[in-house]
Amino acid sequence: MSISEYGHGCKQYSSAFKMSGSASVAQRRHIGLQQLEAVSASTHTFLGPNKHLKFIRDEDAGDSVLVRTCPRLLQRLELNCSVGQLLHETVQAQQKLFHSGTGALVFLAGVWSRVALECLHRGISVSDIKTAMSKALEVSLEVCKQSAVSVREVSCKRLKEHKPSPALKSEVRDTEVQCMDVEHPHNLRRTLKHSRHFRSHGAQTENTKTAVNDITSIAEAISHGCKTSMHLVLKACELQSTEDAQNSFWDIQKLVTCSIPGPSEERSCVLHGYVTLLSVQQASVVQSLQGQRLNIALVSGDLCEKYRHVGFNRPANITHVTDCVSSVSLEERWIENALRILHEFSVGVVLVHGVVDVKLKDHCSSVLVIEGVKSTVLKDFSTCTGAVPVSYITQLDERCVGRGVTVSRCEEPPESVRIETANTSLVTAVITSSVPAKLQILEDEFWSCAHRLHQALKDGKLLHGSGITEILCIHKLHQYQRIETENPQENLVLELMAEAWMDYVSTLMLNSGSVASKAEARTAIAHQMRRYEDGEPMLGAFRDFFRVGVYDNMTVKSEAWRRALDLVLLVLQSDTEIITGGSEGEILYNELMYL
Repeated sequence: MSISEYGHGCKQYSSAFKMSGSASVAQRRHIGLQQLEAVSASTHTFLGPNKHLKFIRDEDAGDSVLVRTCPRLLQRLELNCSVGQLLHETVQAQQKLFHSGTGALVFLAGVWSRVALECLHRGISVSDIKTAMSKALEVSLEVCKQSAVSVREVSCKRLKEHKPSPALKSEVRDTEVQCMDVEHPHNLRRTLKHSRHFRSHGAQTENTKTAVNDITSIAEAISHGCKTSMHLVLKACELQSTEDAQNSFWDIQKLVTCSIPGPSEERSCVLHGYVTLLSVQQASVVQSLQGQRLNIALVSGDLCEKYRHVGFNRPANITHVTDCVSSVSLEERWIENALRILHEFSVGVVLVHGVVDVKLKDHCSSVLVIEGVKSTVLKDFSTCTGAVPVSYITQLDERCVGRGVTVSRCEEPPESVRIETANTSLVTAVITSSVPAKLQILEDEFWSCAHRLHQALKDGKLLHGSGITEILCIHKLHQYQRIETENPQENLVLELMAEAWMDYVSTLMLNSGSVASKAEARTAIAHQMRRYEDGEPMLGAFRDFFRVGVYDNMTVKSEAWRRALDLVLLVLQSDTEIITGGSEGEILYNELMYL
């Protein structure tokens, strides 16, 4: 298995694990930390908005795949070592919850592994390393809390400074709004009217109870260079509110995607209802059903004779007498019975969460059967049509059938069908590309944008991006060093953690194209920090960084940092226990380390 960067040379992944012969005994024994640093190094080009495409080539099978994110890269690599598996699981947990922040997580796991290795080389005990590194993280998280700005402040500021980019502008008709004083927001009793896209939730905080002035401004601030994908997200928000005026809150649970190879990327669009690909046979079925109000059935499992719900165990070694004397198989009788039930209740559409029996598909000449439907889609159609999901088609009766569904062939692109009801706010983002290898990348990019916007509105706060927050972390760690002069070992760890942040920001600047080298980036960072330490306000001191107006999600960033350090400390502890034979015995460890 090898990795090659798009437009660059190829390098063997396995070679990254070779240990340097000049490493100390302690470092050579901490193989886990070295492996974590090595895997992280292969993902550095994923940091920042200008991500390089990478080809992952399976040299045995001879095929390759195009990736641009850490989750996809780690998913394709053969990570046989335990550290690689731990990293993969950590990244998947971050991706499943937030759909972003994985690049920072993997990068920090690598540089913080290097910090731990350097501390071991300097003779600092494992317990002191863990304590000091944890303190450095808490200092950094405190910086996040202190420097966070409300989404309303970001929206008002961007509206005053400039109009949103045309690529992100959507036909959004927001109600009139008064921007609150950001210095004293709770001392004013002005009413902030709601945008048509959002509504309050009782469990949310004071900041998130009030609607956002201009969703387009917020979306632009957190688009991170993905303007086309964020534009589709904005269209989805607008379509949801247009189709369901009573429920004007953007519901990400009622957002789905449909990837269609062939058409150019310019034909990507957002459509009301549920959109999915059509087979040739299904196209003729849709043609016969168009223009009718149809009944619908929802199946929560597989639609096949052999399917049994979770917990059901078929009795073993039992043969039915009817199976022996009948020339008709169980599957054929089941198909005949299923078709009879669908006909009896005049069902025109069946949405199935799992897979559908191939032979049943062949016999459905007047019923549109769609498999692989997400549970959130089933739930929405259940609410809007009155249909009750069933585990088996034999459970279907009059009470379980929903009504009022329509189907139609999509004009753009024509390879798909749209299933909708009058009351649904379900929308589908149709992702298209003439390059099939890019479809997964574009779909991941769309979901990343959708979740960033969702999280921003959920948090009610954002962090300054472009490395500003991390530079403030460097500044704060240096302040702590000057205060904590009695503990030289802790000071060293804080210095190394600040250096790790410096590596992060300089890599971010290099990948963004604002500097030609990391050395140039470090010089620029040092210059900006001197201006800040001399008393210049943050936005003035860092104006060269901040002029792009980039923001990050507060919760996403914080959780990525926590997960990265938890992983590093877990690997550090595991390596130590392997070396010492147990979790206790620091004296034994220190003696062994210098053998």
